[in-house]
Amino acid sequence: MSKALELLTSRLLEAEDRAAKMLALAQREQANFQRQLDALNEYRQIYSSQMTDKAVVGLESSHFNHYHSFIGKLDHASVQQQKGFQQAKQQSEQKREEWLALQQRRKAIEMLLERKAEKEALKQLKQEQKLLDEFSTFRFFHRQDSAS
Repeated sequence: MSKALELLTSRLLEAEDRAAKMLALAQREQANFQRQLDALNEYRQIYSSQMTDKAVVGLESSHFNHYHSFIGKLDHASVQQQKGFQQAKQQSEQKREEWLALQQRRKAIEMLLERKAEKEALKQLKQEQKLLDEFSTFRFFHRQDSAS
């Protein structure tokens, strides 16, 4: 049984490693979405500031419409990016939960193996003690027989 548990532990460790790599990939993807979202929002802020600055000095309606249209496109892109970020975040959380579940299963089996090893070691110690006791008893009686 312990060989089977050791094999299972090995397989779970491999699965855990794969899950950890998938988690890292999902977290990188989430971070990329966040960076892109931040860049879009920063660019929108800059573009809005430029429009405001030019409007103060005087801005033709065609230029204003162009700025306004472009800001609308940036807003749309930002909304899409936010959706992508949320999906990446959910994916990252799912991968984290999968990794934790595998880790928990592996640790439980390792604990079971440790307990089994401890029981086996205790059994071995008791057996050795029994042999030593028997040997001591044998020597004691052998000495008494020799003395008589």
